[in-house]
Amino acid sequence: MTKLLVLVGTPVIFHSFIDYFDIGFYLEHGVMLTQGQLPYVHYFFDYPVLIFIPIVIALVPALLFQNALAFFYSFQALMVLCDIVITVCVYLIALKLGSEKTALYAGLVYATAFSAAYFILTKYDAFPTCFLMIALLFTLYGQKIMGYLGTALGFFAKIFPIIALPFMVLYNTHSSSLKQEILNVCRIFIPLAVIFIVPFLFFGKDILRTYLPVRTGMEYYSNTATFTIYSWLHDVFGLGVSLDMVLTVMFAIMGIGLLALVYTAWAFPRKDPMLLLKLVLVAIVLVIFCVKVRSPQYIVWFTPILCILAVDDYRKIILVYLVQITAFIEFPLMFGAYYTSTVYTNPTLSGGWYLTLAAFTLEYLVLFVCLWFVINPLGIVRKLRMGKSKAAS
Repeated sequence: MTKLLVLVGTPVIFHSFIDYFDIGFYLEHGVMLTQGQLPYVHYFFDYPVLIFIPIVIALVPALLFQNALAFFYSFQALMVLCDIVITVCVYLIALKLGSEKTALYAGLVYATAFSAAYFILTKYDAFPTCFLMIALLFTLYGQKIMGYLGTALGFFAKIFPIIALPFMVLYNTHSSSLKQEILNVCRIFIPLAVIFIVPFLFFGKDILRTYLPVRTGMEYYSNTATFTIYSWLHDVFGLGVSLDMVLTVMFAIMGIGLLALVYTAWAFPRKDPMLLLKLVLVAIVLVIFCVKVRSPQYIVWFTPILCILAVDDYRKIILVYLVQITAFIEFPLMFGAYYTSTVYTNPTLSGGWYLTLAAFTLEYLVLFVCLWFVINPLGIVRKLRMGKSKAAS
C-alpha cells in the first residue's frame, strides 16, 4: 500500500515525478547483453556483477512481449519482492531483540517509510540491502557462516554491505576466536572473488575500479554534507576554504569514526545484538555523510536498521518519520527546481540558494538528532567503562 501511495501520490498530490532514469539505464545494459556486449569486458560498468541478476530476470518478459514497459514493471516487482524480504528480516530481527509487539511495530514503521519506498520503486538498492539484512538476521540467530555469505553477496551487488563485516566478525568472536572468524570470512569471500572477479581480469583491470568504495574522479554532489559544510564556511561566512580541504577533513572524520566504532565492537565486554545493529547503522551513515558523492537512494541502506532500533519509544519513531520527510523533500520534490546533482540552481546567496542550503542542513540535523536518540552513545560509553572496571577488578 505504501508503494502504491508513493507511486500515485508523488505526481498527483505533490506534482513531482517518478524517477525512471536508473531503470532505463538497467534496461539499456540488459539489451547490450543480448547484443553480445559484456560488462567489464567490452565496456566499463559502474556497479558490481550481481546487479545483472535482477536485470536479466526483468529482461525476460521484456523480450517475450517485445515491450520495454514489461522490463520496468518486472524490475519494480523484483525490488518490491526484495523489500518484502527486508520487511520480514526487520520483523524477525526485532523479534530477536524484543517482544512480538515491538517486532510488529518495527515492521510497520519500515513498511510505511515512504521516502525509502520511493527509491525501492525506482532504483536497485533494495537488492543489496536485502542481502545486508539477511546477513544481519543470520548473524543474530547464530548462523554466522550464512551471515558472512549474505555480506559477501551484498558486496558483489553494491559494495556497501561490506561495511557490516568487521562488526559481524567482532560480534562472532565472543563465542569463537578472531583467527577462526577471519578464516570463515576467507572461506566465503575468496571463492566468490574467484568466480566474480578473476575471470574478468583476463580482459583488463577495469573491474577492480567497480569495487573502489570512494570514487574520487567524480564531481562533488551538491546534496552532500561536504558540499553543505563548504557552502556555509565559504559562501555564507566567507572563509577561504576549498571543497578539497573540507573533503580531507571529512575523510579524517570518517577514518577516526570507523576506527572508534571498530574499537567499541572489540572492547565491548559481552555479545550484544543491539550494539551490533547500532554500530552497523552508524558506520553506514558515517560513510554516507563523509564522502563527496551521495545519491538520495542511500536512505534505503540504513532505514531498516533505523526502524528496528527506534520502536522502543514513540519519540524515536516520530524522528524516523521526520528523516523520511526531509529526505522526500530533498528528492524528488526539490530536485531540478532547487538543485541538480552537482550545483544549486539558484545564484549564490539568493533566496532560493539559502532555501536549498537550509533544507540540506535541516535534513542532516534531523538525521543526527534521530541517530543520537536511537544509538544513545553515552549509554554505550558507560557500558564500556563498566566493562573495563569489572575486568580490572
